[in-house]
Amino acid sequence: MGTAGPIDDALRHKARKMALWVGAMAGTFGSFVGVGGGVLISPIIANACKSLPQRIISGTSLAAVIVTGMSSGFVYWTSGAADLTSAALVAVSAVGMAPLGARATHMFNCTTLKRFLGYWLYFVAPLVPLKAYLFRGAAAEDATAAPSPALDSATATTSSSSSSTGSTTGSSSTGSSSSVPLNPGAGQAMQGLSSRGFRPLQLGDIPLALTGVLAGFASGLLGIGGGTIVTPALAVFTGMPQTQVLGTSLMSMVLPSLVGLAQHARLGNVDWLMAAGLGTGTLVGSLLGSNVALQAPPYVLEMAFGVGMAFLGHKTLAGLPKVPAQAVVKAVAGKS
Repeated sequence: MGTAGPIDDALRHKARKMALWVGAMAGTFGSFVGVGGGVLISPIIANACKSLPQRIISGTSLAAVIVTGMSSGFVYWTSGAADLTSAALVAVSAVGMAPLGARATHMFNCTTLKRFLGYWLYFVAPLVPLKAYLFRGAAAEDATAAPSPALDSATATTSSSSSSTGSTTGSSSTGSSSSVPLNPGAGQAMQGLSSRGFRPLQLGDIPLALTGVLAGFASGLLGIGGGTIVTPALAVFTGMPQTQVLGTSLMSMVLPSLVGLAQHARLGNVDWLMAAGLGTGTLVGSLLGSNVALQAPPYVLEMAFGVGMAFLGHKTLAGLPKVPAQAVVKAVAGKS
């Protein structure tokens, strides 16, 4: 059971030839949305190489997830858009819980749980664009509502204030609009970061650790990437700006993916030549996507997130048996 078994050489060759451009697509998508890219790699290669075992595709695609997390995460980090403390908390929690999730597969109806995951992704898809719109609209209203000084008695003060404000605005709005905090907590989160992205632990980090616990357990239980849990949670429930959400989530994927790749390699589930192609393509796509994301115009990252989450929700539900939503709710309620 530990070996991949005989696989047609022509099929392996076909998958290896596809790896470079598939990896480039996955890296670009992942760096914009905050996922590892396996959600693109797996269906594309599986549909083109129908006889290639899924365990080979899943195990090998982890190499692309690692490269996406490291390369994109590094770009975001060097731009000050990654909270390494949060990423470490999520990663360590996820690594600890993934084996438990894998062992618990016989205790749950995984089809039902995957269906709820798909609904969750559909639910969060519009929330981040809406959140950005509401908070930026509120900030604009606050700015216009601020009383202006009398022009005839405070010309010098106004001039000094304007130059100070201009310099501050210039330093804070450079790059994409996502550098603007989506709520007041974002500024506090960024102020706590050191030059290397680390900050002291605080009580508010408990939800981050719990997010990692949930992501790791779901990853082991359902065979999904943790980014589908971590990125929406950070985007919706924290004050991080969207670039920091992406950088933090992507960096948090590296350690769990390394552990998963090592496990799959021991089982013979990694095609290293295909992994090299995926990794090379992902490196190019990730570097391109993350650098473009940092310069994105207002609302682009938030809209990309919404579209990406809707796409992932569709992909999650597409392969499941067609069951009415009411039946899913009744099935879960009946077990509680």
